[in-house]
Amino acid sequence: HYTGEFYASLFEGFDKATENTKVTMNLTSVSHTSSPIPQIISELNNRHYDAAVIFLPDFKAADYMELLESVSGNFPIVSIAPIANPVMDTVTFDNYRGGYLVANHFEERGYKNLGIIQGPIKQSEAMLRKNGFVDYIQASEKLKLIWQYNGDYSFQKGKEAYEDFKNLANKPDAVFCSNDGMTLGFMHDAIRDGVHIPDDVAVAGFDDLPTCNLYTPTITSVHTSYTMLGKKTIEHIFNRLSEKADRQHTGYTSLVPVSLSVRESSTQLSNVFRKYYPNNT
Repeated sequence: HYTGEFYASLFEGFDKATENTKVTMNLTSVSHTSSPIPQIISELNNRHYDAAVIFLPDFKAADYMELLESVSGNFPIVSIAPIANPVMDTVTFDNYRGGYLVANHFEERGYKNLGIIQGPIKQSEAMLRKNGFVDYIQASEKLKLIWQYNGDYSFQKGKEAYEDFKNLANKPDAVFCSNDGMTLGFMHDAIRDGVHIPDDVAVAGFDDLPTCNLYTPTITSVHTSYTMLGKKTIEHIFNRLSEKADRQHTGYTSLVPVSLSVRESSTQLSNVFRKYYPNNT
């Protein structure tokens, strides 16, 4: 259900981006359909939609090429999922900087031995997040990466990562989870196992979903503004429509900046909750 919260937040951001504009948006899911995606996009064009925004994180360059070949060149399509070799115009978050910011924050808090639960290795955004985190560590004389776990963005994988973590002889001081779903899975089992966060291990996630403010402890997470993503995407579509001519995709990529929302999971519990940690007061 945390995956559902991500998609809800994403669409809400795009919906807010249309405020005070003449833009109307509709949501189409391709997860449970037998129709080929190029056919679905072509049907949008035939039904007189003006443009399409697609989020297909499992697509590769060849898939995008097939899609572009099947749709009219005067129908703007923008992807919001990055790939290593982009062929389609893309607007996406600066995932690399997000991982970098987390490592920098851990260093500033005095943590030295770090770990990461990375996202799906075949998804470019997951690798960018990891690369930003690892590159910062490698450039620092104070930090060491002592634990890595391959995840898939799911809550369940976060729980499995904790099972691996708790059996480590040498545990990291702080762990970067590459999305909030895995963060919640990791913290869920850790807290129920008697682990004190952040005293025993600090934790940070990515996406800054609403749950991060509601959980106890509140969760440090890379903030991604879905409203800004929506505005930048719509702006790019307007530019395409104003050209009034077929245009080849060049793999143009626009990065939306991210920031770090620092909360209790990587700093300290508020006084309200510290009474529940009698050995750490």
